[in-house]
Amino acid sequence: MKKSSADKFRDPSAVILMLIIGATLNPAGLRTYGEESTSTASAPANERTPAPASAIDATIFERPNLTGDWLGARDTLSSHGLTLEISLTQFYQGVVDGGNERDFEYGGKVDYYVNLDGGKAGLWPGFSITTHIETRYGNDVNEIDGMFSLANFNMAFPKGEHAVTGVTALKLTQRLFDHLLLIAGKINTLDDFRLNYTGGNGLDRFMNSAVVANVINGRTIPYSTYGAGFAMFADQGPEFTFLVRDPDHHPTTTDLDKLFAHGALLTGSLRLPVAPFGLPGTQVFGGNWSSRHYTSLDPSDWENVPGQGLPAPEESGSWAIWYNADQTLWINSANTNQWLGVFEMSGLSDGNPNSVRWNVTVGLGAGGLVPSREHDTMGVAYFHIGVSDEVKDLLASQPGLAQRDEQGVELYYNAALSPWCHLTADLQVAQPSTKAFDTAVLAGSRLKIDF
Repeated sequence: MKKSSADKFRDPSAVILMLIIGATLNPAGLRTYGEESTSTASAPANERTPAPASAIDATIFERPNLTGDWLGARDTLSSHGLTLEISLTQFYQGVVDGGNERDFEYGGKVDYYVNLDGGKAGLWPGFSITTHIETRYGNDVNEIDGMFSLANFNMAFPKGEHAVTGVTALKLTQRLFDHLLLIAGKINTLDDFRLNYTGGNGLDRFMNSAVVANVINGRTIPYSTYGAGFAMFADQGPEFTFLVRDPDHHPTTTDLDKLFAHGALLTGSLRLPVAPFGLPGTQVFGGNWSSRHYTSLDPSDWENVPGQGLPAPEESGSWAIWYNADQTLWINSANTNQWLGVFEMSGLSDGNPNSVRWNVTVGLGAGGLVPSREHDTMGVAYFHIGVSDEVKDLLASQPGLAQRDEQGVELYYNAALSPWCHLTADLQVAQPSTKAFDTAVLAGSRLKIDF
């Protein structure tokens, strides 16, 4: 949908501000090569391992958060089980060639994470509450790039094209017997997605939805919804997770009286750690089934399905299976900030009502390879989305909507200007699924500040 001129942000001051900040800060990031920073179950090592905010000798450019320790309050709260993290991420991204419309857009996200450790808080051991609140503002390129995938995945939430705040996660967990985790509440799918080198919700590495997560799940799995389940895991061993969720979307609403009004979503996954030649990796096998009724042209949280609103046959239920993997190829034994790794995501679905029949994404990530920039990360990925035959047939005769498979490449470079400030340059080149659109070239920048 084309935006009016009043809605567009054409002032280049946003990009100028990013560059000024980047030029004045010193590189001092604290990234490691390790696991992504979120977990449903067995709490892997974090992607970041910052020094305590209260370090006496830490300057403003060395502390892990811009606002420091709040005169001791941050460490005191943490010692009593309560942690608060706030980040602001700004995007300036545009279509420089091809696509549906050529323009640059500015927008941003504020993310608030409030976590409670029940043991430290004096409640009972093993209990925790995880809360994620998101505020979205401004514009993005997802409506003008002409692509099936979302070039800026994170800006689609909590609700794309709207200035809105939503509680997208309010998850309660209870750990039992050291190998069982009970889960209930509002679940944020991307917060719990773990695959090394892919992205951290599109805020730290890649930005395209086909690279940040596995788009085969776009038909059935909402970004934010209610659910319950369990995870069984062994230390440094296999992990099995099973969840029952409401198939409807609830990122900005409560709607507790409407839970499971349209069926149920079942999801299971098996995560297997591997270590060929002593280098860490993971293999993940999973599947989902939803009893909700869909059409292949229904909207999705994960992609921009063409032809939404046009008549299409309704189907009862939808399923998908997937395989994700990551593998570290090299770690500098003298400096673990220097690493090289690969990842893969693929899937297969019913093809109707799922608008994606199959997909493949492969990518390469690296950290600390540029001299004197050991905390920077970079990556390149290729994705191919096999648009379903049902969607192609439904839209073949619609003027300007004839479909083909979509494929593209994304490259990024994330510069650690300080432990709390990262500036990313991003380039995407894709052949849109809509045949009427020429190859889209998108250039963008992203500035993330951790408060």
